[in-house]
This record gives sequence, C-alpha cells and structure tokens, in this order.
Amino acid sequence: MGPSPRPARHAEGTEVTEAVVIEQPDRRAYIGGSDIAAIMGLGASYRGAQATPFTVWQRKVGEVSEPMDAATELFLRRRKRWEGPIFEMLREEFSAEIVAMNQRYRDEEHPFFACEIDFEWKDPETGEVNNGEVKTVSPFAYGERFGWGEAGTSDIPVNYAAQVMWGLGIKKRRACIVPAMVGLDNMIFYRVERDDETIAAMRAEALRFWNEHVLTRVPPDPQTMADLSAQMLRKRGRPVELDSGMAEKLKRLKIVRDEIAAFGIEEEHLAFDLGAYVLSRWGAPTDDQAAAGEEDALIRYDGATLATWKKQRNATLDQKQLRAELPDVAEKFTRETIFRVLRFIKPKSTGG
Repeated sequence: MGPSPRPARHAEGTEVTEAVVIEQPDRRAYIGGSDIAAIMGLGASYRGAQATPFTVWQRKVGEVSEPMDAATELFLRRRKRWEGPIFEMLREEFSAEIVAMNQRYRDEEHPFFACEIDFEWKDPETGEVNNGEVKTVSPFAYGERFGWGEAGTSDIPVNYAAQVMWGLGIKKRRACIVPAMVGLDNMIFYRVERDDETIAAMRAEALRFWNEHVLTRVPPDPQTMADLSAQMLRKRGRPVELDSGMAEKLKRLKIVRDEIAAFGIEEEHLAFDLGAYVLSRWGAPTDDQAAAGEEDALIRYDGATLATWKKQRNATLDQKQLRAELPDVAEKFTRETIFRVLRFIKPKSTGG
C-alpha cells in the first residue's frame, strides 16, 4: 500500500492562487515541466538524447522540427494503452481522493510557464489539493544508482524532481506524490515537499532563459559537443588565432588522437593473434557439431572463463544496390547531414 498523504499546508504568507487551465498548447510557446531540468543543466534526456539549454532553445524558436519517429510513436501508444490500468491501480493503492487527472495549467504570473499534472488529490485531513506525477520505470532502471531511494522518501531522479518542483511552483501547492510504476505490477510511492528556494531559482533561470534567449533568438552557450557542432554550423568559418593555452590544448588533442589510432592498430593485432590461436585449437568441425549448431565459444585460462567468441548476426542495408534498383525509394529516405570536422594540417616538406 502507498503511504497516506500527510497534512500539507502552504507556508505562511504564501498567496494561494490558481493557475489557468489550458488546452493542448503549442510547446514552442511555453516552458514546461519536461524542459526545466535541461534548462537548469541537470543532464535530462529528451526522446533518448541528452537535453541541454541549447536543444530546448532550438525547439522553442522552431529551429528544429519534432517529427515523431516510429519508436517514439510506439512508446507513446503503449504508454497511453497502460494509462487506464495504471490509474486504476493508483486508485486502489493510494489512500486519498483523486479529484482531477491530466490537466494542463498556465502560470498566472508568467503565461509562458506551463505544466501538466498527471493527477490531483485531496488531503483527507486538510482538504487541500496537491499534485501527483506518475512515472513508469523499467525494473532494470530502478534503484539507488538510478536516483531512486527508499519508498516514502523524496529521493527520486533529479530531472523528475525538477519537473515535480516546477509543477508545485505553478500550482502553488505544498506537496507532490510520485508513484513509480516499476514493471507491470509494482507501484512504489514517493513524496516531494515544496521547496520555495529551489522553485524561486528555477523560475528565475527559466525567466532569464526565455527573455535572453528565446525572445531574442540568441542561443545559450553550448554544453555538449553536439551543441557545439550545431552552433558552429550556424556561422561561417574564418581564420582564428589561438592563444598559448588553446595552442597547447590543440597539441594535446593531436597526441591523444595519435594514441587512439595506435591503440586501434594494437587492438587489431592482439585480436588477430588471439583469434588465430583459438581457431587452431578448435580444429575442423564435426558433423554432429554442425548439425546441432553447438556453440561453446568460451575463452578460458586456469579454469576460469575470461571471454567468449560467439556468433552474432548483423543485417545491413545495401545502399548501393538500393540506389541502383529503387532510386526513388533511396532518394525519399536519404537524409543529408552537414557537420564540421577538425583535421590537422600536415607540415609541408622543406625538401633538401
């Protein structure tokens, strides 16, 4: 059973005002709960990729479209299908009245702040309504190393905590219950209390982000190589004179690249020597082995298994053949990518 919600009161002096209910909004027109962790630089993800202030900015100013790939569409359909059973289970295990579900709200002070609340529940002791945020979690992505603490605590992954706190700020509420649906039938409850200092910092950063970057269309500083590459493509390249510190970094980068290349060559030689040794010990396959498909490709030393050398299957698309036989199909599904590459200039030979 999930923990019954404890009494939750607004801090003294907090003005209790209601955010405005909105219909399905244009995501470019507001900062939502799924944006705030990235804006705060908390290493959030978006559709499987790392989200940063710059990737949020790209979506808000319309520099990138958000076509839904097949995998994402399938995931959302499945999640929608499970929504009913999850909320039915929530009603069975959560000892408080659920008064609303899946409502979207716009902030009263800043209309470009918005949130979606999965469910809203009434405290049985105070009558106060608070937030609820349901998370579906793979059993393989649940536990302390993934940010999930003990049941009943506020220990949830930091990006989820940011989303929860964002909703509490917009709705001016005291607490949020977070049921984590781990697997198919294990619902674990967490409770996150409002933190006014954290909410104030988040709102200030979101306001700065909106005013200084979205409205002006000036991108925020890059945080990842992907950010950097995308921003470099926005500008026309020209000669740059390095200072001594950057010149040393460039020299070190070349050394690292050379070492990586050397390690690659060494890796190939070592793998070849080991493979040749293993092949010589396997000998010719027997008819029984070939018929049964026996596969005990274990690499052992002193009685312990150190590695395996098993078969695996890999299918690739023959692009050359596809272009030759079905050029229209090949052209339709070809996507061009433009990027910059750092290449070192070989010193010119002085001759002699």
